[in-house]
Amino acid sequence: MMSTLSTDRLDVVHSSSQRDVHSFRIAIIGCGPRGLQCLEAIFRRVEVSQLKRLHIIIFEPTDTLGAGRIYDPSQSHVLKMNLAIQYLDFWRTDKDKQTCRSMSMVGWLSQHYPDMAMSDQFVPRAIVGEYLHDCFKTVWKSLKQYAFIEWKRGIVQDLRQADQSWIIDDGLTAERFDHVVVTTGHEGIRASRISDRVREEFVFPVETQLSRDRVSPGTKILLRGFGLTAIDAILMLTEGREGKFVEGSHLPVYVKSLQEPSRIDIYSRSGRPMLAKPTAKMEPIQSDFWQPFKADLDGKLLRHGHLQFQEDIWFVVIEAAAALLNESGQSVTAEQVQAWYQGWSRYEMNFAASRRAMLQSYDVANGHRPKDIPFALGETWRKLYPEIVGLISHGGLKIESWSYYQTTQREMERIAFGPPAFNVGKLLALMRTGIVRYCKVPQQSNQDNQCDLYDVRLNAVLAAPQEFQSRGLLSNLIAAGVVQIEKTTNAIRINRDGGVGPHASGLSVFGRATEGWVVGNDTLSRTLHQHVDNWAETIAAELVKTA
Repeated sequence: MMSTLSTDRLDVVHSSSQRDVHSFRIAIIGCGPRGLQCLEAIFRRVEVSQLKRLHIIIFEPTDTLGAGRIYDPSQSHVLKMNLAIQYLDFWRTDKDKQTCRSMSMVGWLSQHYPDMAMSDQFVPRAIVGEYLHDCFKTVWKSLKQYAFIEWKRGIVQDLRQADQSWIIDDGLTAERFDHVVVTTGHEGIRASRISDRVREEFVFPVETQLSRDRVSPGTKILLRGFGLTAIDAILMLTEGREGKFVEGSHLPVYVKSLQEPSRIDIYSRSGRPMLAKPTAKMEPIQSDFWQPFKADLDGKLLRHGHLQFQEDIWFVVIEAAAALLNESGQSVTAEQVQAWYQGWSRYEMNFAASRRAMLQSYDVANGHRPKDIPFALGETWRKLYPEIVGLISHGGLKIESWSYYQTTQREMERIAFGPPAFNVGKLLALMRTGIVRYCKVPQQSNQDNQCDLYDVRLNAVLAAPQEFQSRGLLSNLIAAGVVQIEKTTNAIRINRDGGVGPHASGLSVFGRATEGWVVGNDTLSRTLHQHVDNWAETIAAELVKTA
């Protein structure tokens, strides 16, 4: 059903007579969801009379603009979202206002995939990519009525400052721009760095890296990582090879296709798994329950820059989690919640303990067991996350408090932002068959011996936000001193409108490279942060100023 925009359909070729010598030139480097948001915000925030002055060029190597690599519509439908469709709405930019249902993901699905247009559905990422691509076509059609807009298929090779403007070199031409936006997905999906002695292949792109040509049926695999990327890789190597999951009395049952590996041994430093997202089978929690805790956190914004994570934020989280369990008829104190968390985060888990934690979260998520502390902590973190993000972003914490937050944030990713329950069930089913096992972290001293035990070694750990692509745009800008790294978080420091500071006027950065300075860079959320809308307001003001 997915249609790709060709250059003809995008009308990217304009005659030179259409170019206004007085135009304001903007470059959008990378047009996945974040680049799309920039385009939509420009159309919504800039007056029509000023839109006519804009000359916008999009630099994006993929055909499906708006979707990016993560939501590539051509990828396997085995790869599912870990966010239910009722939370997906590209057009919603204000958390206090609802958009027309027909424009939301649910409304779009009702027209294109009606069988999936129900709340609590976790659809394939490819279908979300189709939705985003359609959103792009709508924005493009609206913008091109007034602005001069082009798409250049390719990757920017060089970006440098020149007086009061910027020069972009895409390997074919070098052009000057008044303002440049870099969305960091433009640098691609990359693996975390490992020792040069370790020979591991990155799992992305899964269609090629995990193909039968590279990973033959019956092979023994050592897989590094225990997060969402690792789960994707495991499912592509099993369900993606015609293996079937059929309904069982408790867990699903895996039926082998004989095309999957004979064994996938996974390893991580902690052994701690990602827990299941709750389903609609659980008793809902009224939104009013959270208001006192949200208000408590909001009241601390006055001390932004002087906050202690544990005393000012974490204590509110564990108190809310305990209150949530008490609301459901249990007697739990904040001290008990904290004790559970310390026990969870302090020690490495073995295979049996990890499997038990996954199984319990699966049962709770499906309503087979009562709510427990990990569920309450995860739900609390999700519900209070906008307030937590507002308090911590842009240097909200005292320097000495940062490491405690960073450690807690890593654990809460596992507890609060794990896969949908059905994917946890599939992983448990594969563990039951013996295809998937957990093993100890291979020691550096016996790497060569470890290699002999496996036919293939795979890396399913994504590069951290601060692991910039070697000789990439951001690395070069940092090396040149144009972009500044905030010392405590090691993130690119930006203003509230994405600008990197007065020393580099006209350059904005959005995305994972700012993670830490900006907390919670969720690509699909437009209500968690207002950086893109603020950027569009800055462009609107600049257009008026230079008219």
